[in-house]
Amino acid sequence: MEKRFLSILAAAVIAFIGCGEENTGIHDPVEPDETGIPEIPADPQKENTSFTHRIMLLQHTGTYCPNCPKLMSSLKEVAEDKAYSDKYHHVAAHSYNQDGEGDAAYSTAAANLSQAFCSGYYPELTFNLTTLSTGTSIEASAIRSKIDQLHKDSADAGIAASTKISDGYLNVAVETKVAKENLYRIAVWLLEDDIESEQDGATEEWQHIHDNAVRAMAGETLNLRIYGSKTRTLLPGEKADKAFSIKLEDGWNLNNCKVLILVNAADRDGRYDLVNCAICPIDGSITYDYK
Repeated sequence: MEKRFLSILAAAVIAFIGCGEENTGIHDPVEPDETGIPEIPADPQKENTSFTHRIMLLQHTGTYCPNCPKLMSSLKEVAEDKAYSDKYHHVAAHSYNQDGEGDAAYSTAAANLSQAFCSGYYPELTFNLTTLSTGTSIEASAIRSKIDQLHKDSADAGIAASTKISDGYLNVAVETKVAKENLYRIAVWLLEDDIESEQDGATEEWQHIHDNAVRAMAGETLNLRIYGSKTRTLLPGEKADKAFSIKLEDGWNLNNCKVLILVNAADRDGRYDLVNCAICPIDGSITYDYK
């Protein structure tokens, strides 16, 4: 595995804490005007709180990383395994690139994610917005083992959402319904597929095409952790909704983009654990995925 020598890490962390939306890649939640808020689809099973659970796999990578194709191959193998492919969503944080030049999938949002969760070794795969990692074991068997460890029969919260492009912004309306009493946070990330960028160490042509690359994030941060905007404490069966707005940037191919919605719940130590996530298409909607 490659060790990235981040001599500027301490300064970057300080800058991240103090800087604003323009250079963090994190968009504070913006309440769009009423005409820009898309309508969330009706709940088809209002009394149901048994939700399909999906974990999140966060790949720390970059096109300058010569060993990253090994993890790419393992992720492809797991994605093609029908016993596992529906248990998670995958995000690629292209951060192995300090100056942001040369990697078409790089973003400041990705760099901030890796500052928060990556050990500094590349490639690395972390899980559920924690530093839990497969470590140096990047084989498909190690990924499957972690999925088995983290996946639950039912999620603590379900997700419904709609997205709409309006006047240069992507507006996202999210609703969560919960199965357990807790304080929750909601975040949305913009991901892009089919990004062409030459990959060091590639052994196959498909490894030069990059999917699920994080472009931007919307939601509040907490101690360098991108957990999302806080709801009130919710009781079983209760719902909460949030609206977000992401300013669209030149260079993003919206035809290849989608939105990842994350719901996090407070733990006993005052931190937050990812309890569920879902993908919503651009200018589209999703309703609760019940078991």
